[in-house]
Amino acid sequence: MTDESDGIPAADSAERATESRWIAWKTSTTRRFARASDEEEPRAEPFESPRAFGEWSARAARGLLDVQFRTPATTTLLPLAYILGLAFALGIPIAVTVLMWQLSAVLGVLAALIAVPLGLTIAAVVRLLLEFLVNASRLATRVEHISELADDLFRALSDVAEPVNQLSEDVLAVQFWRSRGRSPRK
Repeated sequence: MTDESDGIPAADSAERATESRWIAWKTSTTRRFARASDEEEPRAEPFESPRAFGEWSARAARGLLDVQFRTPATTTLLPLAYILGLAFALGIPIAVTVLMWQLSAVLGVLAALIAVPLGLTIAAVVRLLLEFLVNASRLATRVEHISELADDLFRALSDVAEPVNQLSEDVLAVQFWRSRGRSPRK
């Protein structure tokens, strides 16, 4: 059984078509991996130099002004959020201590004793929330990448499924034997 167009057996041409689909899928996957690594947002390092701070400030301003969320600004805005969180962790205990001191000296002393653990707890919570945000952002990019890979794989398998279904129908159409009213053997 040969293919009339080029003298290659039909099984070999089907095998080559399947192999070429696999190579095309593998190539698109490799390109997508490279593109995903290129698209990852560079780490924000605003405190390395004044120039880096200026670049970071410009990226942060662009991220804040992007009201339609076209580009992710999570890692860019992270240092700003962390600094504000630390200021909050420092400011709240001081403000509580001052307010309690104005009410009475005993409450002021108690507030001063509680201020350090309260500040450390707020700072730890801010840090943990921001790390959770970063991990959620990374997970979302990976899930998106896996979804794109699954779509490519589905397309590649759909291209293979059609010839396999046709081959299955052809095999079922061929009857190797027929039962011609014979009675079963006893």
